[in-house]
Amino acid sequence: MSSAVNLECKKLCMFRCLYAVGLSIAMQYLLLTIFLLFVNFDIFHPITWIATTFRLMYSFYTWLSIMPLISSVIVFGILLGKSFLSVKKYYATRFRWFFGTALRKFTFLGIHLMVGFLTAWLYARFLHPDYRTLLLPYFDREVINSRYTFLVFIGISSGFYFFAKENLKNESEIEFPIIQEKKFIKIRSLVYSILYTSLVKSLVPTLCFAFVYWIIGNSLNRALANSFGSEIDETYNSLFTIFTSPRMLFYAWILCSQILSNMELMRHFFSFLLAEEMHFVVEKNPVVAASQTEVSLVEALALKEVPVVQQMACLDLYNLSSAKAVKRRLEVFALSIPGGHPYNWNQLSGQCLSLINEFTEELASSVKKISTMKNPPPFAQLKPSASETAERILLRQYNETYGIRRMMADPVEQPQPACGTSGQSNNPCDRVNEILENIQKSIEESAKAAFYAVPGVFYLFGEQDGAKTAFVLSNSQAIVWLTQGLAGICASSLHEDKYGVVQNELSKIIKSLLKLKLELDKLNNVNLNGKKLDRNLITLKNAVKRSLYRICTVFGDYMRDLVDEQDDLRNLQCFLSYQET
Repeated sequence: MSSAVNLECKKLCMFRCLYAVGLSIAMQYLLLTIFLLFVNFDIFHPITWIATTFRLMYSFYTWLSIMPLISSVIVFGILLGKSFLSVKKYYATRFRWFFGTALRKFTFLGIHLMVGFLTAWLYARFLHPDYRTLLLPYFDREVINSRYTFLVFIGISSGFYFFAKENLKNESEIEFPIIQEKKFIKIRSLVYSILYTSLVKSLVPTLCFAFVYWIIGNSLNRALANSFGSEIDETYNSLFTIFTSPRMLFYAWILCSQILSNMELMRHFFSFLLAEEMHFVVEKNPVVAASQTEVSLVEALALKEVPVVQQMACLDLYNLSSAKAVKRRLEVFALSIPGGHPYNWNQLSGQCLSLINEFTEELASSVKKISTMKNPPPFAQLKPSASETAERILLRQYNETYGIRRMMADPVEQPQPACGTSGQSNNPCDRVNEILENIQKSIEESAKAAFYAVPGVFYLFGEQDGAKTAFVLSNSQAIVWLTQGLAGICASSLHEDKYGVVQNELSKIIKSLLKLKLELDKLNNVNLNGKKLDRNLITLKNAVKRSLYRICTVFGDYMRDLVDEQDDLRNLQCFLSYQET
């Protein structure tokens, strides 16, 4: 993959991230306007209420005061963009996950707390004079304003609450919508829904934060008073006083909802803007090929350094198999001029098969590590059924009644050699080495079992059974689009491919899909990472089945000419007879 293509794709993602940051900055002014409309509400003078609010909103003082919050939002947007565009890493243990993500998580925690603090500091400056400053004059001295510290505490706690809920354990993931909508409609629906739901979701946390402030608020105010050389205001030291202050609780509730909606909107802006569909060119124009101003579909599929672009390419391939993309499919089936070679199809199918086979190998290697797959129950030790036992007893009684003797005696079961001793040589040194290796292995297994038996050790240093397989399946959305898109192009080629270029690779495609299906079938009754049902596994299995059904429905009459191996034909028989469920 050339560096120019990589740079072009990163530039595309950067423009979308800048667009999301711009929307987030615009939302700060919208949220502040909504907050001022709530705070300055006056039902008896509606025109004065609205005019005063907008005059205050567009004043130089407001634009200057909001700059610290805008700066923190920009930093938050940069961190979010890097998180969305980064390549996912697998951490086998919680200990590795902590050290691998500690720096990023602490950075996110700091920026969440900063956004919460600056939002509370900004909004408090537009409230009643009793809530605007940290120090209040009280006769001949200054005291710590409990109302102000209460709102600041609510802002910081709201930032920590959103971090613990959304970013502590979860990683930033792009959610591709089922139906693509226009940007304006999507933004409008997001703003309406999140502003409403944040008011509902922030009610209980606000009351909990007020209760926590009653416990530790006095200590915080005393520490601030010692720092500023002032005294504390003991007005809100009792829980009854806090919960009987409707104005202060109302301000805290609106502030908490604004912070939650602000961060939720920023996350959704990045998610849906980066997930916006993009049509890649099937064949580059030779005139502009040297300048690399456009990225082909094959190049985007091979771009592992930017997973977002690779997922958009897989989605574009899935859309390429729809009924509306006939002209683009003709470019895939076209022959090169001069030469007459199926260059486009060979490159596209080769890249798709490479991704599918690579995913299948990674899945197969992770499946082998599952404990139930390591030690499957031996079929030789299975107990016979009751009907088989009854038939044997009746046959033996019949033979004894009529004096019929068996021509061959029952084979004497030879004792199975111990593990690691099969095919052992007569050399004494080799046998001593094998015995020492078995002893070492047993000691290691015993020490490992004793080490993990200590409470909390396995939780930190042990790898959960099926965790690697669950991680591999969590990245399977691109394979879902890839298999269905490739099968759809193959199915359409029967009537659209005039040169028959698809049939050369059709047997390889069927074999790759069957191999992937067999690996997925091994996970039917396996718990992945403590879960009996995995949504990603079910989605991928259904996608592979749909792909095989689509190919078998179109090429069912020619399947014996396309597939040579009898095992593959036997596995395809259930799809040809529509019996696979």
